[in-house]
Amino acid sequence: MSSMDKASRGDVDANSRDAGRPNSRLSIVALTVMLVASVVLNVMLSLRVRELTGMQNAVRADRKLEVGTVVPSFTAKRLDGGSETITYAGSVRPTVLYIFTPQCGWCTRNLDNLKTLIDQKGEVYRFIGVSLSGEGLEKYVVDHQLPFPVYTDIPKETGEVYKMGGTPQTVVISPQGLVIQNWVGAYAGDQKTQVEAYFNVTLPGIQLKSD
Repeated sequence: MSSMDKASRGDVDANSRDAGRPNSRLSIVALTVMLVASVVLNVMLSLRVRELTGMQNAVRADRKLEVGTVVPSFTAKRLDGGSETITYAGSVRPTVLYIFTPQCGWCTRNLDNLKTLIDQKGEVYRFIGVSLSGEGLEKYVVDHQLPFPVYTDIPKETGEVYKMGGTPQTVVISPQGLVIQNWVGAYAGDQKTQVEAYFNVTLPGIQLKSD
């Protein structure tokens, strides 16, 4: 190959390398921009998730009956259709309000725990059942042999004061009407441990299936 041919070939190779460099630079710039955009987007999403979580926690806190709250007596309907006023001052024992519905699966799964608690602490605490629904209630009470008086038709304002809604809910109230403890949910996991520690009992745990 002549000197001219070699020089010509070298020029072609150099031009090819130079032609490829701008595309490589553009690719690097594009990838960098995409990476930065992805990081910014992830940060924004993370901040949004934290914001929403904070809002949810604030709502939950607002809906939860706080320990130390003084709650009033209330009137509710017995299973026989009559009305009765639930008061706390008339009892020397603290009252345990167990709030449930017949339709609540976790309420049913929690019954073994509840019955064990009543069996061991029924002489120390006064247990009262409050159902947020009257539908099928009488049959439910009979079928599951609930070992405490059950009431329903809770006034709306009472439900708001007690922040009733999530079931099952367990509220321990002093004879002075002071909320001592409040648990929302079945007695499982950490909540089971808390309930056991407070009442000094051992509970059987949650049924996997409702009846």
